[in-house]
Amino acid sequence: MAKDTLKQLDRDVDRWLFAGAQIARTDPNLAAARDTLAPLAARAPALGKVTEQIEKLQNATGKAAASELLALASLMAQVRGAQATPALPEANGDLTPLTPTRKIGTPLTPTELNTLVGALTNAPDARQRSRIIRDYAMSDRGAARDLRLLPLVVPALSDGAIAEVVVQYLVPALGEAIVPSLQKHLDLEKGRALDVRLLRAIARIEGAKATDLLREAVEKGVPDIRAAAIAELGRIDPLAAEPIALVLSEKDRSKDVRVAAVHALAGAPSDEALDVLLRAFGGTAELRSAAEISLAASKHPRANERIIALFSPELRELGHYRIKKATTKEEKDAAAKEQKAHTNQVEYLVDLVDLLTARGTDEGANLVLEAFRQHKVKEVRDAAARALLRIGFPGAWEELMPSLYDAPDTTKDDFVGGVIALDPAKAHDRLARFFEPLALAQKKGLDLAERILARVANHFVDLEEGDDGTPGNGESAEATQKIRNDERWVDLGVAMLGNKSLRISALTLLVHARSPKTLGDALSVSREEGLSSEEALLVFECLGKQRDPRILHAFLRLLEPLRGGYDYGRACNVMTAYDDPALAPMLRSWLDAKQKRKRLSRAEAAPFEECLRFLERARTAAPTVD
Repeated sequence: MAKDTLKQLDRDVDRWLFAGAQIARTDPNLAAARDTLAPLAARAPALGKVTEQIEKLQNATGKAAASELLALASLMAQVRGAQATPALPEANGDLTPLTPTRKIGTPLTPTELNTLVGALTNAPDARQRSRIIRDYAMSDRGAARDLRLLPLVVPALSDGAIAEVVVQYLVPALGEAIVPSLQKHLDLEKGRALDVRLLRAIARIEGAKATDLLREAVEKGVPDIRAAAIAELGRIDPLAAEPIALVLSEKDRSKDVRVAAVHALAGAPSDEALDVLLRAFGGTAELRSAAEISLAASKHPRANERIIALFSPELRELGHYRIKKATTKEEKDAAAKEQKAHTNQVEYLVDLVDLLTARGTDEGANLVLEAFRQHKVKEVRDAAARALLRIGFPGAWEELMPSLYDAPDTTKDDFVGGVIALDPAKAHDRLARFFEPLALAQKKGLDLAERILARVANHFVDLEEGDDGTPGNGESAEATQKIRNDERWVDLGVAMLGNKSLRISALTLLVHARSPKTLGDALSVSREEGLSSEEALLVFECLGKQRDPRILHAFLRLLEPLRGGYDYGRACNVMTAYDDPALAPMLRSWLDAKQKRKRLSRAEAAPFEECLRFLERARTAAPTVD
């Protein structure tokens, strides 16, 4: 008990050194450690000293708290040293070079570090924590690859409010530097939610090198661990996962593990795997959903033939259920059973329609089109319409359009993606109609237009390539290039700046497009009254990619709608990157006037002071040529 408490206290001290003494002295973990260690002080004098120092920190105020925190950190270092044992290698060997990895250092400025640490440690003034972590992790300059963040990542994985965004964005940004710390805290047999996140994070970073760990997790882990392990193994190495997933999918006692195993069979090439997936498709709703995803991605040579064969004549002719008159209990039970069986058939057929469409074959699409036009059951016709919309099916364009606005959000997103994937060069011709006044006036017209702008903007985002060589934005290289070459998308973004409901989406597109033709329109927006902080920041970023003397005055105008250290920090990052010495006196004058009207807090003023120090630095004159 005491040893575990000391280990946790040691980790907490590392965290508090970043978060600050005032947070440390009121942290509930500190009080819990004191309550656990105090009864043991009589038997272990060292624990008495630790307890005494904890109380000093809790009672300290002002600057004294910082001194007491440093004293506690020093004491914990002594305790850690006393418990340490040398870890010698098992055998001598030749030196080998380390695996090449991406550069990691300390790229965060003090203000950025304070903001990100506050988000990770849930500091009292932290706001929009998930957004801050995601923005820094996705920064083009690799800001989140900072060594000082490593001690904070594992505690953040225990924080349910930000755990998923840390796993999805921050951990991959840190790369292999964080793996030893993740492995240190991983306990496969306990199977806590934290352990599941740690296992997923390690697998995302190490890829094929994590295969042995994932096999061990399948053997030793609780259901949640086994499910995560087989899912990651299927993603990393489908061939290695296949024999394990075949057993788990039909024999494991946990439904979640069976579902994860069915997902893992998506890349399995054997006939046995295809049989298992087809049986799962005819099973419970959860298994069918997983099997549908795996069958849609299956590369088995007979997959299309076997899936199309499921669309039997009986299912094509399936009609509405006719309620039978029943008087006795036996007749009522039989009627209820028949009705449930009919409902199951309809649900099966709806999922089959989705699967046929996802396979992307002409024969499958024509079967779905037939169901859309001729099937007797409305639920099936509606499902066929949604399925055809998702792939942007051109064979029944005008027939499908009335169904689009009332379709689910995922269908709308898939529809936009399907139109772009079908022919990126003609995507503007097909999607521009949704920005006409009559289309925008539809009940959900603005929502659809916003989704189109967001999807198009994604093609202009430059992210690192994935393991398979595809762009990091998830779009194909061909589609990305064709969208970027079509200047009509930039013109559409400019045209939508006048629509306040679409302005943020339009600005996001223009920021990533970086087109010089947008300068005048961005300057016009900067002069408008009543801009939101998000709009102002997007205009900031848009102008920051251009060069024009009018931009400096626009920067100062755009500072007015901003509020808080995070907004000011983003704006100052743009001005720092712009790096125009003429901006320094203008910004200094604006800041002085702002301070006279309303005194900025230390967190709000820090980004400006940091930016001004950079802009006002001594600049070396360029050498002249005689």
